Amino acid sequence: MKKITLVAAMFAAFAMNAQVGVYFEDFEAQDLSGWELYDEDGDGNNWGDQFTVDDQDGNPVTPVSLISRSWLGSPLFPDNWAVTPAIDLTAASGTIELSWKVLAAAASWDNENYSVYVAASDDITVLEASPVMFTEVYDDPDDLGTQYDRTLDISSLAGQTVYVAFRHHDVSDMDFLSIDDVMVTADALSVESNEFEGFSYFVNSNVLNLSSKTPIQNISLFNMLGQEVLSQKLDSNTEAINLSGLQSSVYIATVTIDGATKSFKIVKN
Repeated sequence: MKKITLVAAMFAAFAMNAQVGVYFEDFEAQDLSGWELYDEDGDGNNWGDQFTVDDQDGNPVTPVSLISRSWLGSPLFPDNWAVTPAIDLTAASGTIELSWKVLAAAASWDNENYSVYVAASDDITVLEASPVMFTEVYDDPDDLGTQYDRTLDISSLAGQTVYVAFRHHDVSDMDFLSIDDVMVTADALSVESNEFEGFSYFVNSNVLNLSSKTPIQNISLFNMLGQEVLSQKLDSNTEAINLSGLQSSVYIATVTIDGATKSFKIVKN
């Protein structure tokens, strides 16, 4: 399911912004392996202590997401940090965008303050000093606890390996802050590895033509829902993939050569 969700996110990026998916986390696995968590206020509460918030009847009022609290039976004074695993932008170019979804409680308990920092270090001191950052006090004008989309241009960090930090701070006695669907996209990812040197592709009628200096091992195609609609093992430098069984649409193709993978968009008319 995680693979399908990631491919679906990559397709959405291709379709809406003609961008390539670099990183995506939806927290559905409720697993923060690879993330660094810092409880800087020292109260023993932090991001990831829970992944949903329920109402008094036990019904979730948040999606499965990354959650930090400023109230839990009594007021809290959070200074909680969650830092992503390394995100490789060494091959990224053009506009590079970080996006996420944010949600806080409804009514009078929604003014959660948080910041997002991006830097080429996972040290929170370096992250806090980064000029590539976003901060806001969440405030839903309708007091409904609405989930909003947020974006941050991180193009200035192209060519580096970066980390994204979500910090819940300078607030008390509200309720919760939820962060979801963290994604990084770029206009393009250059392929500099030897495996894809000389690789090319084009669609002619119902055939996807592939060419490479070394044998192509595998191709998979995914539809707009992120579902795999075609998968073939290959073993030659030139391949002709029959697309006649597929509907006219846009697909994401993933090719494997010498264990390395490359994804690209194709249009089947």
